[in-house]
Amino acid sequence: MTEYWPRTEDDSWDGDGERTHESWGALSYGGESLAPWSGSFSPRLLIRGHTSFDELQAQKLSHFDREVKVHVEAVSGDAGMIPIDLERALGFGVEVFLLSEGCAVESSRIVSLWRHSLRTGYLAALIALNQGSNQRMVWQSFVGGVLHDIGMLVFLTQQPEVFTTVVEIAQCRGGNLAVLERQVLGYTHGESGVTFLARWGIEDMLLTIVAFHDDPSKVPHSTFGPLTAVYAANFVEGGGIAQDGDGVIGKDGEEYLTRLGLWDDLPIWQSWMPNIQQMAIH
Repeated sequence: MTEYWPRTEDDSWDGDGERTHESWGALSYGGESLAPWSGSFSPRLLIRGHTSFDELQAQKLSHFDREVKVHVEAVSGDAGMIPIDLERALGFGVEVFLLSEGCAVESSRIVSLWRHSLRTGYLAALIALNQGSNQRMVWQSFVGGVLHDIGMLVFLTQQPEVFTTVVEIAQCRGGNLAVLERQVLGYTHGESGVTFLARWGIEDMLLTIVAFHDDPSKVPHSTFGPLTAVYAANFVEGGGIAQDGDGVIGKDGEEYLTRLGLWDDLPIWQSWMPNIQQMAIH
């Protein structure tokens, strides 16, 4: 198996500036490639004749696109316009959700995951704004939140029955989803998602968010950043396929937020959820 790890000269990188994929180290275990389903998922994007990242943006999208527009406009009012590269990454993510609707997957699961992902992205952007983050970090938080569970789409479209069973076991028995994914599928949804996105040239910060949104402590850092914003938004939102703790933070999460000096901000973030849930998602 391969795990991605972002290498930086210091652990306080704030998301600004250019980074290349050469800054990602690859740790190999047993010679296995990471998440084979990620590789087999991409032809679904090409089946409609798409041959490049830019061409995906020309595709007329459905209700997903309209729902994103509502939230993007809301964030833009405080953060300014979304950077073009992050807008393209966001459009790519929306297209993946759209194409997943055409797969042999129960539509309610896609809708549930979509709503969770969009709300997580919006809440992450609000958290980043609350922490005084710059424009790019706010938008990285938003896009990273929308993309964070995209590995679940990979599992749902490639191994729907198996992944659904894994999720049900995690919910019924209170087990750790990542542990169960690794035991049954061989990979976590974070690993599956980051491998899939890396093939399409998604930037490093977004890959970091997707890979470690459930366990940010694995990435050395000592200050708030987009990864922290998505991590916090993910459990505060509490929805999605795996329920993400229904808004309840565990001991490890409490220790993590306390170490970053953010524990006292948690009630503020939680207080925003009623308004977020009322935003127009049809």
